Amino acid sequence: MGCLKGIIRLIVIILVIMGFFYFDGPGFIKERIDEYRSPAKEVLVQDEKDFGNLAYTSDDYKIQRSITMGGKRKLLITHIPSSQKISLIDIGNTTTINQADFYSTKIDLKLYQIMDTVKNYSAGIKDIEITQRGTILAKGKIVPYVNFSAKLKIFPLIKVNGTIAAYNTKNADDGIVTKIGKKIMQTKEDTSTKIVLSAKIFNNYKFNITEDLIKSISFIGI
Repeated sequence: MGCLKGIIRLIVIILVIMGFFYFDGPGFIKERIDEYRSPAKEVLVQDEKDFGNLAYTSDDYKIQRSITMGGKRKLLITHIPSSQKISLIDIGNTTTINQADFYSTKIDLKLYQIMDTVKNYSAGIKDIEITQRGTILAKGKIVPYVNFSAKLKIFPLIKVNGTIAAYNTKNADDGIVTKIGKKIMQTKEDTSTKIVLSAKIFNNYKFNITEDLIKSISFIGI
């Protein structure tokens, strides 16, 4: 009897799998994921308002949501004319790094920790050197940044140049935390650091592309 039940269960599982593919289940899932990652801009602006108001970003910047694990929310932004990638990352707290660190030598020590936290480079980087420090005036907020150069661990001859900036904002509490990738429980009183990270290998990195994006983010009322 137990053997018969096992056979019936196996047949049911096979039929479910066959039905899933017959009715284009993978296509349906892909469509839902694409809708989440690349919604209409007005939807994304509303859902991700705790990153700042992104409504004023140029159409040269394509914004997508990343489905991430481990509680790190991330927006992946591509500057279409240059293909330069910029990430906006909510690291979930203000202790790993915050704006004040950029005005002291703490940032020098925390750069490796940041790179390890956000894991943008699976190969890893070493020999990070800060090449410039400054601030950018966005709409309603001063955003500190550092430009850096580094080497890839597995290919030390390949150089990476980029920018890391940070700003602190309150997190929205309007039900959006139940969406994919938003595992951190948030309230209107919760504040977290948002990291801006962009880099490219060799000398292809353009700071002004990252700077222009930051300048377009409005923080008035946040």
